[in-house]
Amino acid sequence: MLLLLVPQLAIAAKPQLQVKQPMLTDIALQRGGILVGRVVARKDALSEKQTIVIRQNNKLVAEVAAGKNGQFMVEGLQGGIYEISSDQGSGNFRAWAADTAPPSAKQFALLIDSDEVVRGQWGWAPYPGSNLSVGQWIGISVGVAGLVVGTIALVQDPDPS
Repeated sequence: MLLLLVPQLAIAAKPQLQVKQPMLTDIALQRGGILVGRVVARKDALSEKQTIVIRQNNKLVAEVAAGKNGQFMVEGLQGGIYEISSDQGSGNFRAWAADTAPPSAKQFALLIDSDEVVRGQWGWAPYPGSNLSVGQWIGISVGVAGLVVGTIALVQDPDPS
C-alpha cells in the first residue's frame, strides 16, 4: 500500500555512505620542526591550563600544556598531517617543514575550545534500506491508508449530519 502511494520509495536509490576527509589547515613549522599554537575559548577568550595532544596516524607524538594566553609549542616535528586536540576541541593540520610551506599556510595552529555540539541530521525519515522493522513499515502503511480512507469518506459523504 505504501509503495502505491509513494512510488519513489520503490525506485529510490539506496543512500551511499561517503567518508569525507577532514578539512586540513596548512601550518608552517619554524626551523627545528617547532609548531606554535594557541587555544582560544569561545568569545575570543584565551584558554589556559589545557592539555594539548598531538597525534599522527593515531599515534601519540606529543603532549604539552598550554601556557599563558593559551599558547603552546612543540619541538621536533616533521612535515606531515597531525591531529591537534585539547579537552574540548580538535583540528587537523598539514605541517610543512621550514621554507617549504605554501604562501597560504598559517604561522601557528589555532584551536577553538568549544563544548558546543552541532549535528547535521535529517531527523526521522524512512527510506529503502533504513533499519525500520516490518512492524514499523506496517504501521506507516496502515496510518497512510487510514488518512486516505478518512479523506475519501469525508469528501464523498453528501449529508454530514
